Amino acid sequence: MEPGASRIICIGGAAVDRKYRGMATIRPGTSNPVVSERSFGGVARNVAENMARLGTQVSLASIVGDDDNGRALLGHLNHLGVDTRTVALSDTHATAEYVAVLQPDGELAIGLADMAILDGISPALLHGMLPAFGSAWIFADCNLPSETLHELIGLARQHALMLALDAVSTPKIARLPQDLSGIGVLFLNLDEARVYLDRPEISPEAAAQSLLARGAEQIVLTLGSKGLVAADPTGIAAVDAVKAETVDATGAGDALIAATLVALLGDASLVDAARLGTVAAALTVESPVSVRSDLSLALLDSALLARSRPTLERELP
Repeated sequence: MEPGASRIICIGGAAVDRKYRGMATIRPGTSNPVVSERSFGGVARNVAENMARLGTQVSLASIVGDDDNGRALLGHLNHLGVDTRTVALSDTHATAEYVAVLQPDGELAIGLADMAILDGISPALLHGMLPAFGSAWIFADCNLPSETLHELIGLARQHALMLALDAVSTPKIARLPQDLSGIGVLFLNLDEARVYLDRPEISPEAAAQSLLARGAEQIVLTLGSKGLVAADPTGIAAVDAVKAETVDATGAGDALIAATLVALLGDASLVDAARLGTVAAALTVESPVSVRSDLSLALLDSALLARSRPTLERELP
């Protein structure tokens, strides 16, 4: 790899996040007093920032509006050392925006997403980014249009690219093809897996096995406070969640993805990588921001030692 080249390229959502935290329990159908703040978000953007803070060379491939929000978002990433040369500017759409209305304890009450600009990440635009891919790993989120996801997965098959994907939400996982071959690591939660498989009662372990059978090489199936299931052809293991005091749940999944991929880049096993991801998620929910400014591999390692339990990993039949 050429000096300065990115080890991973993150493709997908880049947005402005607006958070409104209720001063009392959020109640629908009436006015709720809140405290508000603005930050930067989007799954691919969050993963890119987390990875940069963990010391990995990373690029973002996305699209933002030619507006103050877009320029501020790019300036922030450039300051962190994220390569943004593959971020396109749109003069027809505003930068994507995500609104999170949070309960006082930090749990999400409702999320609102204006992501129309991301439909502009077309297969043609994807091919324009191809020279930047090189031998780097690729992470993409399902904010991408379905045809772009299908094209990206096809390219991964054709060129033997290492591709990791995040489902993002139950509506967006429907954008994935039924044949998952070409996907190196698939991140999703149990609800998303059940919707994708059209099996509302399937167990986490059976869901992971079914996803492997459809062609994905590795599965990280998250279960909220119950941890996650990590699956690959060598077996399926359950990894417990790391105990945390939730301040704000926003961004926890993105931190888990970033730390897991950084560990995999360092040749860790899937279970060990996912274990590090659960630590990153726990540290993130304990922070009022979606990406911790003090995140580092040293912080993850010390937290892993401090919070690990003997029952952290359980082999499943």
